Order: sequence, then structure tokens, then C-alpha cells
Amino acid sequence: MKARKRTVSWAAGALALAMLTACSSTSNSEPGGSPSSGQSEGGATQSKLVRYLLPGNAPQDLDNAVSAINAKLKADGLNLTYDPIYIPWDVWDQRTNLMMSTGEEFELIAIMHDVKSPNVLVGNGGIVPIGDLLEEHGQDLKAAMPEWIWDSAVVNGEIQYVPNFWADTAFNGGMVTMRKDLLEKNGLSAPRSPAELLDATETIKKNWPEDDKNVYIKMLNEPAYYLHNTYDTFPFTVVDNIIRVDQEGQVSSWLESEEFKMDVDYMREAYERKLVHPDVLTVPTEVMNQEEIAGRYLYRQGDVSIGDNVRERFPGAEVDIYYLADQPKFRSYAIRNSNGVSATSPHPEAAIQFLNWVYKDQANFDLVLYGVEGEHFKDAGTNLRETLKFNDNGGAAYELASWLLGHVEMNRFPTSFDKNLLERRTTIADDADVVNSVTIGFNFDPSPVAAEYANVSAELKTSVEPLLYGVVSYDQAHAGMLANMKAAGLDRVIEEYRTQFEAWLAAK
Repeated sequence: MKARKRTVSWAAGALALAMLTACSSTSNSEPGGSPSSGQSEGGATQSKLVRYLLPGNAPQDLDNAVSAINAKLKADGLNLTYDPIYIPWDVWDQRTNLMMSTGEEFELIAIMHDVKSPNVLVGNGGIVPIGDLLEEHGQDLKAAMPEWIWDSAVVNGEIQYVPNFWADTAFNGGMVTMRKDLLEKNGLSAPRSPAELLDATETIKKNWPEDDKNVYIKMLNEPAYYLHNTYDTFPFTVVDNIIRVDQEGQVSSWLESEEFKMDVDYMREAYERKLVHPDVLTVPTEVMNQEEIAGRYLYRQGDVSIGDNVRERFPGAEVDIYYLADQPKFRSYAIRNSNGVSATSPHPEAAIQFLNWVYKDQANFDLVLYGVEGEHFKDAGTNLRETLKFNDNGGAAYELASWLLGHVEMNRFPTSFDKNLLERRTTIADDADVVNSVTIGFNFDPSPVAAEYANVSAELKTSVEPLLYGVVSYDQAHAGMLANMKAAGLDRVIEEYRTQFEAWLAAK
């Protein structure tokens, strides 16, 4: 079966998308043809489709990898057919919303918590609880991750989604990744304050080692966590970009906090110093992602690496992580990515059966993430791989990113991967060295305020992101933003969160 490389244009509007949905098959057959599961006309049981919605563009050699995956599933006695469906980033939200609202069948959906909280999908019924499915079909999957990770996926007393434990967040927050070689070439020391970070970033941009100096901070639609450990009130947790929880368990509005204002003031200065893309609100996500892959960014939040293509483009390129203050590692959240089982699936158990198979065996995991051993990659030792087959741009011809489907102890990285980062990415931190957020293990059930939660989440993009990215100043836009967010239901959402959180704390 050919894996579909879907590309959807949103410019034609919802009507065109609806027509596209009606004209495209979600299985191997055309609409009105053979069913997606169950009995065929001859009475034989058909394979259950595992249609997996993934963001971005399909890998160049997807079809060959999927054929191998399905051959292995069959050889292992599973009556499943893997069918990844790639949806471009810039229509991801609209397209997946449309699929769920119209009842289009699929089994799995990748959930990027910084794009849309899984609580939204729980609240609107887009995904189904999976506790019973795990007990019946997912024992290996369940055993693959520690109990505290599964606890992070519990909403309203039930496991609602499959956590993607691709990295321990204790090693992935509170820092920025920058080009160490460019700091050194410009005579700069490691930045140790927000002001020093801005100055160093401006110098690197001015002296960028290419004629095209239109290079910027890689922005994420989340708070600037790397600033927070410089604040006197640290540690505290920001939930869904709207709620602030301190370590005493006090719940308040993040958008009305002094720390939010400090974040905004910093990003406004960065924007005014031309360190943020001037069209940050409208530039396609894929464009900025490609710039990052090419190594063309000033810094980005979190702990990331560079590929061989960057080292070829910039000889001597080297990245490192930088904390702006000396603080204990703070695990402010358990996971930031997960996979949900769709409420539209005629056989939701197939999703769990597939993931159980993936995590049961390193060979299955490698096949799904890296392709055919000996064709796409070579096993280069524990947690390492060597790419054998390349796409037209010099990257791996097939790869499924570990942040979409991965495991901290099973992921493989290129042999050129930074050794210090490799250790951080493949290690689960000793709890004695980490401060856990008081919120870990708690999951908000938004169903009592489902409409308000959805409205607030939607309003974030319109009203909060211009402040978050520094496009407008705090004084210019904060009052209007707050009025819009409150009109959308912000206060009711915060109050409901507070009620549930305090009850959860009392019951611990």
C-alpha cells in the first residue's frame, strides 16, 4: 500500500477542504469501496488500518519504509496496516479540526502540547480514554515508561493519551542553545543574564558568517522558560500559556503576572533590535523550521543539536547550552508531546496494538523511526545510528522524529551527535538532582469549561502571540489582550483549574 503524502492548501477555505475530504480516501479504497476493517465480501478478515496523523512533510522514502513496516507487522502476526498521513504544518490545526468535526476516520494523532493542549482534545471528545485498551492490548507499551510519566496523562481519573517520553524534561528546559563557535569567534563569553544574551545575540547577527544576515531567534509559541530561572520568584510553573502555579500550590493568571510582563519586555527589546523575524506572526512555520535545520538561527529555547549539513555549511560549527542563572534543574512538566487515539476510529484498539508492537522490541522501534536497517541506517552502537540513504537535501531519506514517537532510552542519534547532548538525551535524571513542579501528576479536566477553554486556546494566537513574540509592547497591547482573553472565558478556566488542582493536592 502506498503511504499518502498529503499536501493541503488552506487558501481555498473550509469549503474546498471539505470537498477534498469527501474526495479523498482514508484507506486503501475509494469512498464507497471496501470497508476499513471487518469482513470483506468473501468473508475474510481485513487488516485494520492504523492511520496516523503527523505534522509536516512526508519523508522522501516514506513508501519503502512503510512497506517494510507492514511486512514486519504481518510477519509478527499482527493484523494491522500502518498508514501515516502527513499534513503540512501551516494547515495542521485547520485540517485536523475538520477531520475530527466531520468524523473522518483515523486511529492516531500526534499531539504537540505547545500547539494544542491534549486537554482540548479531551474536552471536545476528539480522543478517547485508553486505560482499558492499555490493559488489554498494551502491556509492553505500558511497561516501557515509568509510572510518573503515565500519571501525567491522567485526566479525570483515566489515562487519556500515550505520553511520548522521548526526553527527560529535566534536561530540556531553562536553557538556550547557541553556536559556541560563534561566541568564541566574536570574543564573547557565555551569557549569564537576559541583557548579556541580547547583546551576544545582536553581535552574532551582525557578524553572521554569510552574506545573508537575515537570521533570527527561533521562536516557539511558549513562555521564555530560559528567562524564568533569573527571576526572584523561580521556580514556578506555567500551564497552557495561561495559568501560573507556584511551588506552594497557589494558582493565578500567568497573563496578569509580573513575570509575564518581564518576558514580554525582553521579547519586545529583541524584536526592536531586529533579532526576531519581522513577520514572525505570519511567516510559515515550515520556513522557520527549515532555517533551523540549516543552522540559520541565533539561538533557540531548549537543548538541541545540529546536523552534518550544518557542519558542512559552517565548518567548525558547534553548539552548546547556556543557562542564564545557577539554579537546580526544574522539571516543570513531564512531557510536551503525546499521541492520542481518535474518537473517529472504528477500531481504536488497533492504535494501541501498533504502539505496543513498536515499544516491545528495539528492532520494531528502529524500523518505524529510522527505516530499514542496512538500507536506510546502520546500527552504530547504543543509541547511535549511521544514515545510509539520503534525500535530495542531504538529510535522511526516511526518519520519524523522536519527538513525535520516541523513547529516551531507545532513540538513536547520528554518530556525529554531540556527546554531552547524547548523554542528556538518553538519561533519566536522578530525582535527587531535580526539583519537580508541584503540578506533575495533575491533569486538568477542561470538560466543565470546555467552551471557555477552547475559546481561550483559540484567542491565544490572536491576542497573546503578538506580545509573546515582541511584535507589540506590553503598554500597547496588554490591556486589550487581557480584555479579549477574559471575554473568551479566561477567569472561568483559571477558577476551574484552581478548584480541581486544590482538590487533587488535598487528596494526595
